[in-house]
Amino acid sequence: MHSPFLDLLVKTHPWGATLLLVVAGASAMRVASWVSGWHGLARQFRADGPAPSSMRNFTSGKIGWVDYKNCLAVGGDEQGLYLVPNLIFRPFHPPLRIPWSEIHDREITSFFFMKSDSFRAGEHSTRIQLRASVTEPLDSYLPPVN
Repeated sequence: MHSPFLDLLVKTHPWGATLLLVVAGASAMRVASWVSGWHGLARQFRADGPAPSSMRNFTSGKIGWVDYKNCLAVGGDEQGLYLVPNLIFRPFHPPLRIPWSEIHDREITSFFFMKSDSFRAGEHSTRIQLRASVTEPLDSYLPPVN
């Protein structure tokens, strides 16, 4: 499937198609940040300081309407829940440290053999869903399940 625009772009500037793909990818990440609610959470809970010492890397989760498949690092300490995506997403998804007191409406659900831990956080009650196996080490900090 060729488009006249792409043909012209490649002929006039060999790097044009690459630049177009980079701009399109960055735009998609920016939109995902808004749609998921990460942008709103970052306004409230942008992480300052180092990440907790124990982090689970390459985990999956759902924030708002967006699935982050195998691209989140999740951890926690006395200060709160720490979420950070892989390096490629960070320009529009800064690290978050959500205080435990801001987490509410926690539920554990099960689909076949996989348990999920979901809760809400932030002024817009953004829904965050993570695998229960990832949040188990943080149970002493998290609010009780409803």
